[in-house]
Amino acid sequence: MPGPAAVTDENERPGGLLEIDEAVAADLAALLDEDARGMVLNLVADLYPADLALLLSRLETEQGQKLLTWLAPAQGAEALPELDHNYRTQLLADLPATHLTALVDALDTDDAADVLADLPEMLAVRVLPRLGDADDLTELLGYGEETAGGIMAAEYVAVPPAWTVADVTEEVRRVARMVEEVYAVFVVGEGRVLEGVVSLKKLLLSPAERSIAEIMERDFISVTTNVDQEEAAQVMERYDLVS
Repeated sequence: MPGPAAVTDENERPGGLLEIDEAVAADLAALLDEDARGMVLNLVADLYPADLALLLSRLETEQGQKLLTWLAPAQGAEALPELDHNYRTQLLADLPATHLTALVDALDTDDAADVLADLPEMLAVRVLPRLGDADDLTELLGYGEETAGGIMAAEYVAVPPAWTVADVTEEVRRVARMVEEVYAVFVVGEGRVLEGVVSLKKLLLSPAERSIAEIMERDFISVTTNVDQEEAAQVMERYDLVS
């Protein structure tokens, strides 16, 4: 099968910069699907941030996510403020936390706050403590020290509902070195919305082939990140919860 068409001079502006059009986007998408990392990085190396954002917006979400994980954080971060807010959130919500943290950390504080503010609260709170400007960003986002968001444990095990018990068990093993204490697994759906919770005991006692959605508890107690920490602590004590 022939590979993607090479980018010709017709796609170049004066100075060798690419003119972003559907043909270039299609070429890049094909290279991403073929895992041609070197060719992809060469293609986008000299793009202006606005052009990189335009190119990202013309890719499928999974292709855009792959590109962001391949780019140096500084280059990927420059494109984020140029993206439509809804698409940016969709693009970032399922990125591995390490890649997302590196991207946000490379942004100016104001841009980082804007990006974090658009993310689902659970994801923003998880990323925030890892950032170099965490204190300034916490203030900008309104997660004060006296709120639940300010005291939440940033590390937790979150999995999609389609995973099996075997998949989740392997994930717990994988992240155990980063999570000090694992009491439960959080099942999150599209947009990182919490759908259910599974205790570690129930996970270990369930058949490996069952889906995590089948065994999760859908009736759970939760608080938002902006709830006063004293109120959050009272809820946790009343229902014997952990953060």
